[in-house]
Amino acid sequence: MSTIEVHQIDSTILKRKRKIRVFLPSAVAAEPTRRFKLLIQQDAQMAFTERDRDLPYGSWGIDEWVERLAAEGVIDPPIVVAVDNSPARMREYFPLSDEFKLYERFVLEELLPWIRGNYRVQEGPANTALMGSSMGGLVSFALALNHQDLFGAAACLSPWFEVENNRYVHDVLKNVQEKPALRVYLDSGIRDWRDLDDGHRGMLMARKELLRLGLHEGDDLQVFVDTWFPTMRDLESSLVKEDKRAIALSNQHNEFQWRRRLRAPLEFLFARTDVRLS
Repeated sequence: MSTIEVHQIDSTILKRKRKIRVFLPSAVAAEPTRRFKLLIQQDAQMAFTERDRDLPYGSWGIDEWVERLAAEGVIDPPIVVAVDNSPARMREYFPLSDEFKLYERFVLEELLPWIRGNYRVQEGPANTALMGSSMGGLVSFALALNHQDLFGAAACLSPWFEVENNRYVHDVLKNVQEKPALRVYLDSGIRDWRDLDDGHRGMLMARKELLRLGLHEGDDLQVFVDTWFPTMRDLESSLVKEDKRAIALSNQHNEFQWRRRLRAPLEFLFARTDVRLS
């Protein structure tokens, strides 16, 4: 049986407590000597089905997807450690801010050692990935790019590269000269709540730079542009709350859409191989 544990890490770096939600797939209890791959997820408040009733668009349902794909034999189920966002979210998740530097230190110096001391996770970049959406997608990408010795992959759903006029792409990614030792999943919709493009053009700018650096689509780079929009009938049978359904007809920047697309990034990150590491 899968479980979700909730913890508080008293961070000396962030000078506050940070809530951590840990999803343990059913395989953790079933295989007590096995070590598992690790997924670090941003915006934990939106990650798991336990919060479906509280959220305007439902949750990502990561726990449900991991169990389903593991049962299908499609993925090796990871332990998912999800970090709650904070009131400083926009700055912590923006890679060119001072707040990001503190959040980065928290992940490296406090969170990762805590995870390894408390859970049966495999170490090394081949076994450790990051995932997030919007600004959470941007910070996941930046952390992976900055620390390729620790993280081997990042999945970025509707990543907000466009913040400050795509400054991260212009000031950081365009200046990278060596091929990153990373696997990267990128996706976006084509319309958001502002009636703009869900960060689509910024994502394609990042894709262009990753291709320049030698990543190959269909191998270590996967890019998807989602053009699907729901009907009202789709929303009536969904977790989207009634007062959000009208805008959800034309807004792809929400948990309903990310949950619907989640199979692809989880398969990209954790597809089963013939040899299981232990």
